Amino acid sequence: MKEISLDRTDYKIIKALESNGRISNTQLAQAINLSQSQCLRRLRLLEEMNVISGYRAKVNYQKLGYSVMAWTLVTVSKDTPNARDNVMHFLQQQSAAINVHGVTGDVDLIVEVCAKNMAEFTDLVVKQLYAHADVVSTKSYICLDTAKQDGSPLDNV
Repeated sequence: MKEISLDRTDYKIIKALESNGRISNTQLAQAINLSQSQCLRRLRLLEEMNVISGYRAKVNYQKLGYSVMAWTLVTVSKDTPNARDNVMHFLQQQSAAINVHGVTGDVDLIVEVCAKNMAEFTDLVVKQLYAHADVVSTKSYICLDTAKQDGSPLDNV
């Protein structure tokens, strides 16, 4: 993948938008000390390069009744062709599986699960995922509390 060359001003734009994705172009330009037209031009370029790939609301799922947040490690069969792809496709169809990552190491996938309760979590992980023909094992970690969320590697840039 080709590395993108950004300057200090580009990073200021990105950091400001990480902090507040709803900031107006006028406010953004003022915050980073640019003219509105220059700010908008740079912002559009960052979007075209897919450095900024979208804007969305940060939802507090607990307030909506989703009380179980967990990470499930999944090991898939090495003997079955396309097993990893089959399990990933299955997980992409599950709304409670909010993030699915293929990883290196002792497991093949890490799945972030957001469920209304333990019964819903158990249904997905034990009754469906673990029962999947291509899954060898699962191991889950239930979130107790959160010390840091939505961090950014750009905090020190």
